[in-house]
Amino acid sequence: MKTRNLFAAIVIGIAVLFTACTVQEDTIGDITINQGGGSNTDATEVLEGQITQDITLKSSEVYELRGGVSVVDGVTLTIEAGAKIVAGDVGGVFSYLAIEQGAKIMAEGTVTQPIVFTSIKSTPNPGDWGGLLLAGKAPINRGTTATTEVANLTYGGNDPADNSGILRYVRLEYTGGKINDDAEYNGLSLYGVGNGTTLEYIQTFNGNDDGIEFFGGTVNLKYAIVTGAGDDSFDWTDGWVGNGQFWIAQQTSVAGDKGIEADNFSDNPSAMPFSNPTLSNITLIGAEDGDGENKGIEFRAGTKVALYNAVIKAFPGKGIEVDDDQTLTNLNNNEVIVRNSIIDNTKSFDLDHGGATVDLADFATFNNFTIDGSGAPFNTAGTVIPTGFEITGFRGTYEFTTAVDGVDNFDPSTLGVFFDAANYAGALQDGDTWASDWARL
Repeated sequence: MKTRNLFAAIVIGIAVLFTACTVQEDTIGDITINQGGGSNTDATEVLEGQITQDITLKSSEVYELRGGVSVVDGVTLTIEAGAKIVAGDVGGVFSYLAIEQGAKIMAEGTVTQPIVFTSIKSTPNPGDWGGLLLAGKAPINRGTTATTEVANLTYGGNDPADNSGILRYVRLEYTGGKINDDAEYNGLSLYGVGNGTTLEYIQTFNGNDDGIEFFGGTVNLKYAIVTGAGDDSFDWTDGWVGNGQFWIAQQTSVAGDKGIEADNFSDNPSAMPFSNPTLSNITLIGAEDGDGENKGIEFRAGTKVALYNAVIKAFPGKGIEVDDDQTLTNLNNNEVIVRNSIIDNTKSFDLDHGGATVDLADFATFNNFTIDGSGAPFNTAGTVIPTGFEITGFRGTYEFTTAVDGVDNFDPSTLGVFFDAANYAGALQDGDTWASDWARL
């Protein structure tokens, strides 16, 4: 085995040629999967400590993260398409990779050669290692800067265009190592990351905590899949104001909570900048994990949002819940927007904790909801999904028509240059292949 000790940036020993591990299949909840783990004998290089000079991880070798590995200010970590990085825990300390403020990660996989971060164990499980953390200099709302709850990184600042690099065709498997009851790693944690960063074609797979979480910042995310998250699939807080399009969340019956958990700042729900992302073409598919509480989306703690063309289906709890006084104030001011969306759950929409003065009929009309006889908003096209709409696994599309639904299609490209034209509900329409080959479905 060859070891790269990154405190001293010294390479010791002779490389061992990579040999592919045997592919296994198992069943996680409702999904049959191929195992993604490796073993200790797979790793040809060990990465430890701080990366203090530019390096490239090559596709011809397998790399092991051992303990916390940080890329420091001014340094770029480049990862070739097809590279594999394995990780576990060392003496009970979960391994992770952190991109500190001022550092960059250039991880550009391809549809046929994704970059894979996975468990080092031959029989992997959620929570086998930590995850991937990016810390940037974009604004947050808990002070000019703050410190991350894991890895002790500084994040935040005054540069909305800050650039932490590129993640494209990257898969993060079996993340979510639990430190204690209050601190767990997510698959991908984005701390004050700026919109100069590119995030596209990213999957987290069978993580023990959240899949992808935004802690403030301005970064955008397009083409994202979270499969089998142990907690929330997507999460935001601390004043995130970025954009998102083409997101898929698929829960399993093993564990899960919300498709999206959305906060402004729990300690001060009116903190500025408000979390206020704009999202379109989102598919959230729930599952029953035994508690009956899984929700599609919870908007709470003062968040604002504009959500278009979403499909929220099969959550045993609520489809969308709007919670806490400041969030309800935002709702009353038409700053919590859900339009041209299908919400197919037992209880599709709920205003919790009282405090809503908005006229529900006006809100429903404004947001293209249908109102039943009791005045409670529910599915856009009624309690039954329209006959033109289907979900098979992740696939689902429905184009609204004035004649059938009384509403027009919404074209998200009108929202700005980030958004592609996609005037249908959900993240995939018939014939789409963007989720194929590189992801584990």
